[in-house]
Amino acid sequence: MTSFGKLEVHGPGALALLQRLADNDVDRPVGTVVYTQFLNPRGGIESDLTIARLAEDRFRVVTGSNFVASDLGWIRMHLPTDPGDSDAVEVREVTDELATIGLWGPHARHVLQLVSTHDLSDAAFPYMTGHLIDVDEVTTWAQRVTYVGELGWELYVQRADAGRVWDALMLAGREHRIRPVGYKALESLRLEKAYRYWSSDITPAENPYEAGLGFCVRLGTGDFIGREALIRIKATGLARKLATITVSPEALLYGGEAVYDGDRVVGRLRSGGWGYTVATNIGLVYLPLELARPDTPLEVEAFGKRFAAQVAPDVLYDPQGARIKA
Repeated sequence: MTSFGKLEVHGPGALALLQRLADNDVDRPVGTVVYTQFLNPRGGIESDLTIARLAEDRFRVVTGSNFVASDLGWIRMHLPTDPGDSDAVEVREVTDELATIGLWGPHARHVLQLVSTHDLSDAAFPYMTGHLIDVDEVTTWAQRVTYVGELGWELYVQRADAGRVWDALMLAGREHRIRPVGYKALESLRLEKAYRYWSSDITPAENPYEAGLGFCVRLGTGDFIGREALIRIKATGLARKLATITVSPEALLYGGEAVYDGDRVVGRLRSGGWGYTVATNIGLVYLPLELARPDTPLEVEAFGKRFAAQVAPDVLYDPQGARIKA
């Protein structure tokens, strides 16, 4: 997953800058990983990313492969215009310096423990935290996050060490049938968890509440960009929400297909594809609230044909998140 965009933000003013940009609370202890969005003044989602606190004044922002230039530009646009010693910030892209390996699955902890002396137990290494650990004697930043709905870690290492870490993990995981997979596998798995993808499921035209990301919003953290808009949106209520639907197995989905309520087009799939674990087609679509209730019957048009669909629970696989927190 080396193509993930990686930005380092550090300096005396780093925390204040990120608190101004993020809708979540970034002021957490060193070693915390925060999932958050950057919003525009209308409350629309400009970025969807994680921020790891590496030190009191140093943070690593991890974003999608295609979005690092946009996110870097957004951060730089909001740097203090006349910084003094107390609010100086340096922002640097480190995408090419670090390789990233994702290790996920029910046996991820056991496999990683075979090649590390660090305590990887849930008590010592909770979900959404990060630590420097050794992996086959290679110093590695490991953060316990997932985009696939299973226990696991993202591992960040210097490029020169990536091959050694990869080989050590593949060897340690043989008895558990470890397998290398790519982004298309991740796409299917993230749909089963209804994890959002910026640029399709969420864009600057959508706000966190209608996108199902209200759990990230911390209105009490201060005057972050978009806060006033979110207060107004929360007061007036929503007209639509991003819903998960299941579609006939006979359909072949790519995303973008029209969704019908009778003869009326009520939305289009923002994402769509087959969920191999749950054995059904999955789509994400913004629907009027009155249609966004589970079991509401709909239809999806794919390649000129209509296929039966219905609104499903938001998360189809492990909705309580027990597996990622094991």
